[in-house]
Amino acid sequence: MVKKKNVEIQKDSGVTLGLRMETSLFKLKKFVDGLVDAYCKGTKIESQDTKDLVSKKAAKYMERAEYDKAADEYNRLIMLGKEDPTLYCNLGLCCERLGLNEESEGAYKKAIELDAHCEDAYYQLGVLAIRGDKPKEAIKYFQEIKDTSSFELAYQLGVAYDKVKDHESAIGCFVKAIKIEPGRPQIYKRLGYVYDAMGKHEDAVDCFKKAMELEEV
Repeated sequence: MVKKKNVEIQKDSGVTLGLRMETSLFKLKKFVDGLVDAYCKGTKIESQDTKDLVSKKAAKYMERAEYDKAADEYNRLIMLGKEDPTLYCNLGLCCERLGLNEESEGAYKKAIELDAHCEDAYYQLGVLAIRGDKPKEAIKYFQEIKDTSSFELAYQLGVAYDKVKDHESAIGCFVKAIKIEPGRPQIYKRLGYVYDAMGKHEDAVDCFKKAMELEEV
């Protein structure tokens, strides 16, 4: 008589395929990150390959919004001797997201020190200045930017002018922002507040109505 072999039936663990795949990818990511760290530590400090690997790792952390880890990698690049405006702008952005405004400002200023025409750094410094209630300083930074075609620049510059009570300049900036992107309700609200401050209440009401129409779309 032939004995039947015991066949072990694998029970359903209740773990979905998607979760198992996510877990596997997470382990793979940690493994790859570990390889990068090991390579960087074992390679001579002046190696370009090392810098490239760290740059890619920093970019990945930025994509995943892991700003603390990205900042560590950008600081590592600086220690490796890599210095360029984009690196410091990215470091400044990481610090800004982490609430480290002083460190962020220092990074943006370093970017400008390396490239006096680094418009990203001027813009970010202007935004920081507005947040710090320094609108005059913000205006100076924004005025260093030659490419004035972006909605964000026109909007932020309008906000800065509004804060220093230069209403005519603020209106000019907000109207320009509307021409660039007419579908943004917040710009009509800002413009409405400026008109209201100037006593032009009918114009203000028209702006607020337009903002409400866009918000309902």
